[in-house]
Amino acid sequence: MPRTKRVWAALCALLLIPVLGAGGAARADDVPSTVVPVIPGCTTAQPVSAVTASTWEEVNPPGQAVDGNLTTRWSGEGLGAHLILDLGQARTMCGLKIAWHRGNLRWNDFNIYTSTDGTTYTKVWAGRSSGSTAGFESYPYAAPVSARYVRISFWQSQEGSWASISETAALGPDQGQGGEHVVVAAGDIATTCEESGCAHTRTSDRVLAINPEVVLTLGDNQYENGTYQEFTTHYAPSWGRFKAKTRPTPGNHEYGLGDGAAGYFQYFGTAARPAGKSWYSFDLGNWHIVSLNSETSRSAGSEQVTWLQNDLSATTKPCVLAYWHRPMFSSGSSHGNFPNMQPFWDALYAARADLVLNGHDHDYERFAKQKPTAEASSSGIREFVVGTGGASTKPFGTIRANSEKRLQAHGVLKLTLAAGSYSWQFVRDDGEILDSGGPVPCN
Repeated sequence: MPRTKRVWAALCALLLIPVLGAGGAARADDVPSTVVPVIPGCTTAQPVSAVTASTWEEVNPPGQAVDGNLTTRWSGEGLGAHLILDLGQARTMCGLKIAWHRGNLRWNDFNIYTSTDGTTYTKVWAGRSSGSTAGFESYPYAAPVSARYVRISFWQSQEGSWASISETAALGPDQGQGGEHVVVAAGDIATTCEESGCAHTRTSDRVLAINPEVVLTLGDNQYENGTYQEFTTHYAPSWGRFKAKTRPTPGNHEYGLGDGAAGYFQYFGTAARPAGKSWYSFDLGNWHIVSLNSETSRSAGSEQVTWLQNDLSATTKPCVLAYWHRPMFSSGSSHGNFPNMQPFWDALYAARADLVLNGHDHDYERFAKQKPTAEASSSGIREFVVGTGGASTKPFGTIRANSEKRLQAHGVLKLTLAAGSYSWQFVRDDGEILDSGGPVPCN
């Protein structure tokens, strides 16, 4: 081992001795220390982009702990020797599994930490392996954690001061158990442009490249009047390529002919009215998602708002997202704020909702979390305006309170909805990421 690594290990031994409890075992410090063969609903190995360690033998480097081969290993010497997994981005994790070298012959005392930035770490597990198997053991966390880095810090083993891990993996919730779900959203989409270079064709290509689980359309899906013929001629060859995973909402252009948005309802069929109304909800992992219709029945006490209040009262999901066409808050020069959306906001804020997505103004705008009164609040709702699906972009006007980011570009909003948090990226039609953030915990 290089001399610098031996010095580092010796310093760690001096600095970290106080964390040990009686008999040298690592104290749990109120952190769960359950050892189980597998964690029900938490068995999905998360991808690792890099692995590093504080110390290692030349023949047993860090990468061998994630090479898929139980006959190779990482080995590091000394109290506090640690291995760090970099997942490349924040991901939802509910535990860790480790196959210890000679794990059937010796126990190992260790802690598990997670971090979003690679600098500040939080302990999520502390204890001792079983000492009865060289195969995988799993170590569940008390609650799902959204983080990018996982650090395994070794203290001692039954046989001495060497940490040796044959294989390890960060575990995320299985599908249907509140794991990560990728959703893409945009509004103001297909125009009567028929060339291959049309903006709505480029944004649809971007959606296909992202390959989300669900696509949310935010109204004005087809210009100019959303007739069935317009939908089949322009929308269908572009955004219609992922119609089966699309959950739509209508906009004012669909209602432009005074026919009750007949073309919209004919094209989308039961997806536009899954419960017989033009508003509906569905669940995705730990998220409750609500599609509303801003073009009808939106006043306090109306059928739709009463339904919304009852729907939100009934959900048991910890995170809530709602979407419709007209934004309550917008700095767009064409339309700006729509105060008559407040009954939607009032109901959502009372239910501690997290996200609202809108279109209508042909731009991208991200707001800070705020109350329906436009007062910034850490427990408020974050709104995105994403009228960038293909219609010509338009400039901004009066900049509204709490507006954090504004862009004039065609593109789509990519949301990663985790078990207890969300992250976002605004992806331009050429693939460049122009805005990003998160993970942000749900309210």
